[in-house]
Amino acid sequence: MNWSTVEWPTKTHPATVARVQTRQSKKKALLAGLLGVFILLLLSAVTIFYARWSEGMQLPQVADRARVLVNQVIKGQIPVTLTVGGKTTVIETTGKTVQDVLEQQGIVLQQEDKVTPALTALLEKDMSIKVVKVEVRLENKEVPLPFVTERLASPELPRGFSRKIKDGQEGILKETWQIRLEDGVEVSRTCIAREVIKEPVNALIQYGTLSTVSRGGQDLRFSRALDVIATAYTYTGYNTASGVPPGPGVVAVDPRVIPLGSRLFVEGYGNATALDTGGAIKGNRIDVFYPTVEQALQWGVKNTKVYVLE
Repeated sequence: MNWSTVEWPTKTHPATVARVQTRQSKKKALLAGLLGVFILLLLSAVTIFYARWSEGMQLPQVADRARVLVNQVIKGQIPVTLTVGGKTTVIETTGKTVQDVLEQQGIVLQQEDKVTPALTALLEKDMSIKVVKVEVRLENKEVPLPFVTERLASPELPRGFSRKIKDGQEGILKETWQIRLEDGVEVSRTCIAREVIKEPVNALIQYGTLSTVSRGGQDLRFSRALDVIATAYTYTGYNTASGVPPGPGVVAVDPRVIPLGSRLFVEGYGNATALDTGGAIKGNRIDVFYPTVEQALQWGVKNTKVYVLE
């Protein structure tokens, strides 16, 4: 007998059959799931393509957006908008919290940096995360420290006169400023320390208190004295600014310096009264009257002293 041609009866164990059926069911479920994902992605891609194409987006841009969608579905990524130091980017992340996003992006926070929302906040789709980079720096600068002018009375100087005894010198003050910058923009500046590097040197001036002088055999009491440039003039055919005719003892003045009507004593000229003005008589300048041209020319131009009498 040829044993190789004999048909032997076979019988499969029920447990084996169950295992085979289970494996086949899992394969079918997996294939169905993958098919569902594929259909979802396909429909999403078609939808995105149509929407972007209708907006005028080019094909490469549509393809990029489709790839992003695939990553979101397969890898569990969600889009968030991240702004760091004023620069904004849209990223895809698998993180769960704001801190996860920053760690994934390699963003190291400094002590003063500000983050919104909080680091522990749970991520949501299209969430906006903002990191404000804060920098605190110190700046030193030197500023002048003004000096004080001290005034000392001198009975040797006539009233209205002063004499400089010592020049003043400015000091130096060092200030330390704390400057706070957010995203490179200065938002506050506070002076936190001041130090005197050089003390100022005060100026010293003497001012006159002498109110009586003897001139021409008479004692003159005056309220003030001043140095002036004196010229001379004669008849012009017009009355003075005070309305009276010019004559000996009439002096033209600048009313801003010597009020009209003031009684004066002009060294080299004598007693006088401020009754006139002149276009060229400005500041510490006077014009004394002489009856003749010869006398006026003889006077010429002189530096002299005027006492405003009490």
